[in-house]
Amino acid sequence: MAESDDREAQPLPDELASALRRTTNQTLAALQSLRIALRDHVQSERARGATLDEIDTELKEMIDAAGNSDGDGHSPERIAELRKHVLGLSEAFYSPRRGLKKS
Repeated sequence: MAESDDREAQPLPDELASALRRTTNQTLAALQSLRIALRDHVQSERARGATLDEIDTELKEMIDAAGNSDGDGHSPERIAELRKHVLGLSEAFYSPRRGLKKS
């Protein structure tokens, strides 16, 4: 049985498509900015002698403080999701690159 014309995908209205493009661009830019800032912070703290646990504790405190202070009422699930993402990046940036030999 063939799908009816009512079920065919309809193009997004221009205003909605434009809003989605803007939001996607802003989100990707924010994620890239977060990634770079985390990399720089973790590498700086590691060079200072901080352990991964110390860095992660500080990052958790920053996330919790930001989540409680912005007034946007982010759900605990969203805060936990961000925490998991940030701590995963922290671990990746802290660990020495595998497969690279020091000269």
